[in-house]
This record gives sequence, structure tokens and C-alpha cells, in this order.
Amino acid sequence: MAEVPSEELARVAYNALAFLPARSMVKTARLELSPEGIRATGTDGYAVGQDSAPIDDYSGPPGGLTVHVDRTVLAELDTAGRKDKKGFGWLEVRPGDGLIFRPGNNDTPTAGQDVSGQAEPQVWSMLDDLFTRLEGRKPALPELVAFDAQLLARFSKVKAPKVKNHDANLDRCLDMCVFNSKEPILIKIGPTFRGVIMPIDRDVHAENIGPDGLW
Repeated sequence: MAEVPSEELARVAYNALAFLPARSMVKTARLELSPEGIRATGTDGYAVGQDSAPIDDYSGPPGGLTVHVDRTVLAELDTAGRKDKKGFGWLEVRPGDGLIFRPGNNDTPTAGQDVSGQAEPQVWSMLDDLFTRLEGRKPALPELVAFDAQLLARFSKVKAPKVKNHDANLDRCLDMCVFNSKEPILIKIGPTFRGVIMPIDRDVHAENIGPDGLW
């Protein structure tokens, strides 16, 4: 269906996996292949990670293709992409069936079953609407915002595309778009990754741990 840079495929799979923990109430990640590229989204309902990468020679329908895969497939795509030293592989996506990634080094293909039957359409519709709504708003930084440190830590795992001739640490800088202290917050890391994290309700947090736990 398309030629894909193997390292880029590994990155988007890895980043989606970082937001789909083993005990997630959402059991699948979404992979979308279209003329614009490949996009992977993972979520557990509390934080969202979405990354994309360019592709070449796309031969699928103009509207694109979508499959859902489990954590194991994401991990296998990450491994296969990183091992492929040829640089490019071939990705086939067949909704209702699954996907196959054939690395350029002629290593064993990576196959994954389409588990869209386990996906909850309303969850993914809500996520798409959430990105559309948040990206269309003007930011307004409140004075105080509280986060679940474990959720925030997931963003430290994100891999950004490599950019030559500058400090590699800059690739992992996190940029936040905050609307208020109670609404979902948009996050960008590098040019392709975007995410969402839900802040903690400070009033509820104060009731649970007392005022000494807040500024």
C-alpha cells in the first residue's frame, strides 16, 4: 500500500505504545494510512499520544485506510523498524484483516491482526472531536495547574524525528497549550507528535490530600 521510512514507522509505533499501557481500559491503538502519511494514536482515556510520518508511493483509496492493533503489534513494528538498516520498508494495510510490514533488509515480515471489533467507535470519535475543538481555541494560561505525575511522565518517553546540527535534547522539549486549569491540555513534542493530557481538578485534589499539597 505504501513505502514507509522504517525508522519513522518505529517512532510512531513506539510513541503510540507509550500511551497504551497494559492495563488500559482502551485496548487498541489506531493506525491510519493515507496519502498524507501514516498516523498512530494511543490512549488509555486519561492521556493521548498521536504521531505521524511521511510515506511514499501510496496506492490505497484516496480517503485512506484505518485499522486497530493491540500493544503487541505496536511493539513488533517498533522493533522491526529499528532493525531495518535499509531505511525503507513496505507497509500493507487491509481493514478487517490486518497489516504487514516488509522491511527493506528482507528480514521476516511483521504481521498484525486488525482488532477493530474490539475498538469502541465512540471513544475514537470523541478523541477526534477533542483535537478539533482544542486546536481551534485560543490558549489562556491559568496561574495554577495540577497534573498526575505518572501521566505526565509518559510524554518523557516520546521520540521526535531527528534533526541534525543542534542539541539532541531540544528534540524532546514539550510545548503546552493551556486553556484553563480544568480542561484537557494540548501538547506538542517535535514537529509531528501531538498529545492531550487531562489536568487534575484542584478542588477535588485539595479535598483528598489537604491544602498543604497545593500551592
